[in-house]
Amino acid sequence: MKKLSELINKYSVTSIKNDLVMQFGDRHDGAIEFPGLVDNGVIEVGYFYGDVKKKNIIVISSQVGCPAHCQFCELGNERFARNLSALEIYDQIMLMLQIASRSGIDIDEIKHKINVAKCGESLLNDRLIEALEMIIPFSFSIKVSTIFPGGTKAWRNFHRLAMLTAIYPEPIQIQLSLVSTDEKYRRKAIGLSLASFKEIRQASEDWFELNPKGRKINLSLILTDKVPVDVNQICDIFPSNLFHFRFRNYVPTFHGQDIGLKTISINRFEAIKKSFADKGYEVGDWATPSPMEQKFHLASNVTRRRYLQIIDGKF
Repeated sequence: MKKLSELINKYSVTSIKNDLVMQFGDRHDGAIEFPGLVDNGVIEVGYFYGDVKKKNIIVISSQVGCPAHCQFCELGNERFARNLSALEIYDQIMLMLQIASRSGIDIDEIKHKINVAKCGESLLNDRLIEALEMIIPFSFSIKVSTIFPGGTKAWRNFHRLAMLTAIYPEPIQIQLSLVSTDEKYRRKAIGLSLASFKEIRQASEDWFELNPKGRKINLSLILTDKVPVDVNQICDIFPSNLFHFRFRNYVPTFHGQDIGLKTISINRFEAIKKSFADKGYEVGDWATPSPMEQKFHLASNVTRRRYLQIIDGKF
């Protein structure tokens, strides 16, 4: 079987271009990011690696712009332009692997994971499943991040993803940005119609019906200094046998700073984690931004914003 580097370097990327690559940190805790130039806009692609990671992680975009307008996201005040095609999604992975290889990273040495978590809301792009099917020969594991919008399109694509998971040779994870345990606060923090907590619970039951041996769904809490979090609000509807909770302390974004979001204190962060552990949830630090990510404020789409400021002469 050919090495990944041999397959990647022979591939010709046609649907996406880049004219700037930013590299952060070192081989122990590093990242490569680039703004991807596509029709109608600029997206972002990232590559995270280091000694503490089990897999190198390629983080890709699913849309140009985003319809969700999340308060904590760098795209919070940006317009939605369009869905990316399956080829544009696939080409992000190929181009990033080529750049990583040219940057001295041995892409054959370690397994890779694809995380759909940059620009866009993944469950609103009907082409995402087609793109993920294209990468089956590479045996990458996959994580699809979503806020789980309301409506039939997101529900349909969730079920399509569940059916792909049942036959995909490597693990596929769903990560759902719950944001807060307070459903009212969650709706206020995201500018898009959302699935209710009850609907999310139903979706998880559908997920395990299609994938009895599938991985638990990750529920992500974006922990700013004042986000409401109370495990007692959700432990009955999101039981620990069906869900993981992922705690991510907020990394400042330009948009978040504009609306007054601040980072959470270490003491409150640890207290929240303990309250979930006391209820039987698995608690770990795997979602905590690395020192490199915190130093350079590498929240999703910050590199894209910096690029746009550079070309506008505002950086």
